[in-house]
Amino acid sequence: MEDFKQGLSFDVHEFADLADGRRLILRDDLGFTSSTLASRGPAPSDQWRHLTLEQLQRDVLATVLPDDDTQEQHPWKLLAALLHIHGEEATAGELRLLPYDVVFSERLRARVGADP
Repeated sequence: MEDFKQGLSFDVHEFADLADGRRLILRDDLGFTSSTLASRGPAPSDQWRHLTLEQLQRDVLATVLPDDDTQEQHPWKLLAALLHIHGEEATAGELRLLPYDVVFSERLRARVGADP
C-alpha cells in the first residue's frame, strides 16, 4: 500500500499596522502545509490536537524568510517596496527597527486551544 500525505494548510498574510490605525496587507500569497504520512501519523482531525502556537509560529517565520541568500530574517527591502506601492514611505533600515509579530486569528487560536 502506498503512503499518501494528509495535512493541514495555512494561509499567511504579511501586513503593516500604520500609526493612523490602518492595516495594509502587503503579501497574501504565502502559506504552508503541516503534513504527516497517513499510515504513520494522526488523521487530519487529530493533527489539531498535536499543534501548538509555538510550532505554527516557527512555520510562519520560515514561510516569510527571504528567497535570497541574505542573512536577513525578513525581506525588508521587499516590504519597503510594497509599502511604497501603497503610498507609504519606509526604508528597509527603518522597518528593521520595528517589531515583527506573528498574529494568529481568533479562529485558529480557538482551534489549537490557545488562550487569546
